[in-house]
Amino acid sequence: MKTGFNLLFILLLLMPFLSACSNDKENTPIEQAKLIRLSINNNNSDQLRTLSSLPLLVSTQEWTSSDDGYGFVLGDSKQIELTTDKEFQEHFKATINSIHIQGEQVISDISLNIFTEELKDQIKRWDSLNLYLLKRGEGDVEHIVLLGLNKNTNKLRAIYIN
Repeated sequence: MKTGFNLLFILLLLMPFLSACSNDKENTPIEQAKLIRLSINNNNSDQLRTLSSLPLLVSTQEWTSSDDGYGFVLGDSKQIELTTDKEFQEHFKATINSIHIQGEQVISDISLNIFTEELKDQIKRWDSLNLYLLKRGEGDVEHIVLLGLNKNTNKLRAIYIN
């Protein structure tokens, strides 16, 4: 009887830990976007990798002065598709180390149509994803991070950073 009681007592102590480990509840898309933001701001590429799925499309774009000298326009852009964990660690780690997202709000009510210039020939790739916008800060130009999450898994499949 005492052995049974000890075993029951141990199981009761372990239940909170076991249920946390076996929790299959996925994050909502907004929660997922917030975790991605936190991972980027903490330069935590390992956590960001767990929130992503491969292949991952990474698009970066610079701002440049406009030809007339008044204001800024979109400049050079680069796209890279990361297909392995090694590529993710080598290429994406440097990208996230160079940015910080000040805004805490996740904007979900957005249309792909407003990003046709930024995403150019990648529109078809982004069309199948749920979009979430994060503002990096405000100033002369609007720096953003656009997240494309898989509609079924909420994993990051594409990211645009300017």
